[in-house]
Amino acid sequence: MQGQPRILIADDDRALLTAITARMKAAGFEVRVAEDCYQAVQVANRWQPDVVVLDVRMPAGDGFSVQDRIASIRSGRMRRTPIIFLTGERSARIEAMASSGKAFAVLHKPCRSEELIDTVEAALRESRDTIVIG
Repeated sequence: MQGQPRILIADDDRALLTAITARMKAAGFEVRVAEDCYQAVQVANRWQPDVVVLDVRMPAGDGFSVQDRIASIRSGRMRRTPIIFLTGERSARIEAMASSGKAFAVLHKPCRSEELIDTVEAALRESRDTIVIG
């Protein structure tokens, strides 16, 4: 990976986006943000982030639909983009996603910025070791 790792953060809470963006940049990441599902898919398609952090409940869809769209965009690439859900929702649906292996991790709000940074770094390490052919 060359340069700073690219992190896309999608959440409809602007204050949270501002805070997370500042912490992630201070930790050495290049960050782009999206405030709804449509923007998240568009930014992911154009910018090709190394990790995507998604809220579950956002305007224009939900984080699961964004994850599916990113997966379809990435299907021809050599590696998959890790998805980290950062959500205030605590439900069976979220727990199922966490245990299904489709998401790298599920973190619950409020989340300490150190925990998010550690999880992003772990996702980056794992994605460097994962090669998907097909």
